[in-house]
Amino acid sequence: MSENQAYLDFKKEYEDDLRLEAQIKGMTPNEFFLEDFLDKLVSMGEIVDPQIFDVNKKGKNGRLMTFHALAFDESDKSIVLVYNDYVDGGDETLVASDLEKIRTRMLNFLDEAYNNDLDKYFDEFDDIVRIGKDISRRMHKNYVDLQNDNSIDKIKLFVITNKDLSDRIKALPVESFLGKRIECNIWYLERYFDVIKSGRDREPIIINSSSYGLNPGIPCIKANMSDSLDYDAYLAIVPGSFLHNIYYQHGSRLLEGNVRAFLSTRGKINKGIRETIRREPTKFFAYNNGIACTASEVEISDDGNYILSMKDLQIINGGQTTASLTSAAIKDGLPLDGIFVQMKLTVVKDVTQYDDIVQNISKYANSQNKVTEADLFSNHPFHRRFEELSKKVIAPAKAGEINDTLWYYERSRGKYEQEQFRFTRKSEKDEFARKYPKSQVIKKEELSKYFVAAYSLRPDIVSKGSQKCMAHFAEYIDKVYERKPEAFNEGFYKMCICFTILFRETDKIVHKADWYNVGGYKLNIVPYTISKLIASLPKDKVLDYDKIWRRQTLYPSLAAEIERIAKATNMYIQKSGGVIVTEYCKKEETWDKFRDFPITFSPAFLGELLDKTFMEEKLGLNDKSGKVEKEINIELEIINLGGPYWRRLIEEGQKRKLLSPQEIDLLMIAASIDTLRPRIASPKQAKFIWKIREKLDNAGVLV
Repeated sequence: MSENQAYLDFKKEYEDDLRLEAQIKGMTPNEFFLEDFLDKLVSMGEIVDPQIFDVNKKGKNGRLMTFHALAFDESDKSIVLVYNDYVDGGDETLVASDLEKIRTRMLNFLDEAYNNDLDKYFDEFDDIVRIGKDISRRMHKNYVDLQNDNSIDKIKLFVITNKDLSDRIKALPVESFLGKRIECNIWYLERYFDVIKSGRDREPIIINSSSYGLNPGIPCIKANMSDSLDYDAYLAIVPGSFLHNIYYQHGSRLLEGNVRAFLSTRGKINKGIRETIRREPTKFFAYNNGIACTASEVEISDDGNYILSMKDLQIINGGQTTASLTSAAIKDGLPLDGIFVQMKLTVVKDVTQYDDIVQNISKYANSQNKVTEADLFSNHPFHRRFEELSKKVIAPAKAGEINDTLWYYERSRGKYEQEQFRFTRKSEKDEFARKYPKSQVIKKEELSKYFVAAYSLRPDIVSKGSQKCMAHFAEYIDKVYERKPEAFNEGFYKMCICFTILFRETDKIVHKADWYNVGGYKLNIVPYTISKLIASLPKDKVLDYDKIWRRQTLYPSLAAEIERIAKATNMYIQKSGGVIVTEYCKKEETWDKFRDFPITFSPAFLGELLDKTFMEEKLGLNDKSGKVEKEINIELEIINLGGPYWRRLIEEGQKRKLLSPQEIDLLMIAASIDTLRPRIASPKQAKFIWKIREKLDNAGVLV
């Protein structure tokens, strides 16, 4: 199949699925495309916690102000506006003139916001007016607040479209507006197709040294180590101006996820770094520990002394150093001449192992900093355990359907779509989709949101966005896992699926309600409704999660209560006393007051509640056989990992001389699983095989 035909097949399948999913959710294709593509951009690390706004108004001199979602990225001090250019039906092309109109309409809004004129065109009580005032304040802020620098230094404009991109649009010029740099991104289906086809979870950044005035390149020394290693290492010294320029151009996309979260949640400029730049710039190299980076490829000069280019560059440690250099240059207007920074660059050879290795490097590179396990949660063994459960716990067929299914836990971003590229026949894709329906994919960030709303009962934290929510979830998981890892059993898994169903069905109920308008506060209404309902249940009573699990949907009396409470929630949160509603919902005191807000339940709903202990027994949450189950699962998990996995493990272990002959013999049993004469490990052998795997894992062997 040609490359073009593969894309055309992908596009048709995507748009067919989109219309079907939109119909199921009671949305228009346009609305669903916006939500779906925002989710994709979040997964790829392009945008953080966007909020949907349907803004389409005329401003000064009748000029149009239009955009469809808004976000802030604290790690690179940017405001993000998103324009949805979806067209239902037909093949259209996005041309340069249309792109310029779209860009102008988004900038028109920012201009009116900057000048505090939005109340002339919107209702004064509209949240967009309050948000506009906040944007104005932050865009006018041109000094460094060392404790909490929430200024806006950059404007990011995103256009999402299902149109094809005109061949005449070659590159988007870099410009400025209101004294801020503009970064414009167009995300169209073919561009997204190229990302998932590559097997990676994001687009790579390519840095050419010559583009930043570094000729003949970045001076470097390659570490002379064994050729059998799965990485190369370089030591280099780079100008501070180079780091400032690449960060200013590429922003938070340069920061590996853990580092990005670290900067975003703290939002502080390092006083020591700033003072060194100001007073003793030539001592910067001596005082600073430097940065650690990774790349998937590098181009080295013929003499081996210079780095000419780096592909997929990620700053693993030293994000605060880099951000502080940019802040000093932009905010303080300080020259960066004479400032140099040491850089350790690790080049990962195996692209299939890139993300796992980068996460581990990040974990250990940041081990001396105030980066908690919550910040590094993406590396936690909980995810592997939850993924294993998702592959074996069969979900009952829904009413009217004949096939049981499985839920798909996406432990790494984009894995669900990438996995389908393995199939060459349509029948294989159809079988995969039947087994793992697209509607039953759960991402890590989604799981944390569902859990924090329904179990932790903290809708205020859910309202703060995915990073804060993940940190809260991580803290809980890490504490329980350290004390009682067997708690994450099949019962826990089923409960989490019930939380998922509860959250997603509540989202549908709110969206379809006659009192809800598109662009409302669904992101806040849904978690507040769920937490309020569960917090208000009679003591020692719980929802019938077993019934939710068996039906794979909500039962009628529960759905009716959710619709009623959601309407009350919407009315309550909008009485915010002049505070932006989305900000009001982030306050713990808002949740504390709403938790005490009196509500009554219907007799039908109360009659279907269950005793907590009985429910835990039905789902198996208090399974006392956790250790036995773990032993049994070891044998199953050895089989599930597959022969190729064990053969690669043997190969890597031998390369590093970490395996004894006896250990190799044991691993060969596991490696024979898919051969013509498979050998089955006894329970005792399975324990030893698993211990060998853990030993290699602790030694840093990744396969």
